[in-house]
Amino acid sequence: MTISFKKMIVATMIASMALSGSAALAQTTPSTTSTPPSTVRKTIDLPCVAAAVATREAAISTAFSAKATAIEAAFTQRASNLAAAWAITTAKDRNAAIKAAWKTFNTSAKTARTAYLTANRAAWKAFAASAKVCRASASATDAGAATGDASL
Repeated sequence: MTISFKKMIVATMIASMALSGSAALAQTTPSTTSTPPSTVRKTIDLPCVAAAVATREAAISTAFSAKATAIEAAFTQRASNLAAAWAITTAKDRNAAIKAAWKTFNTSAKTARTAYLTANRAAWKAFAASAKVCRASASATDAGAATGDASL
């Protein structure tokens, strides 16, 4: 027994119309049950969340500016130290000075990155606490993006 393609399409359309019609009727029936007060969802305090986001973003921006300033100072110091090192005529002393210049730079850069990450985590932690007070769940905020700016 073979059913033609057209008959199968028509049968599918009729079945879907019948189902959608019954779904529409089911949606128009008013509900007589009420939700108990304990399960009523609390609404999110949007201005509160907006203020928490603004505070978080300002803290992250300040931390990033401090990091950028510290990294720039580290580069300036490195350039000065390397210039002085290359003015040394004794190879052994020159190599020690070059090594020291790079060590100082790496330490300064690492300190700047660590300070930024600490401030970034603190800003996100404070935001999470504020969002909770604002009755905003993690899924209702952009908390999932917290790791994005940590990689800067």
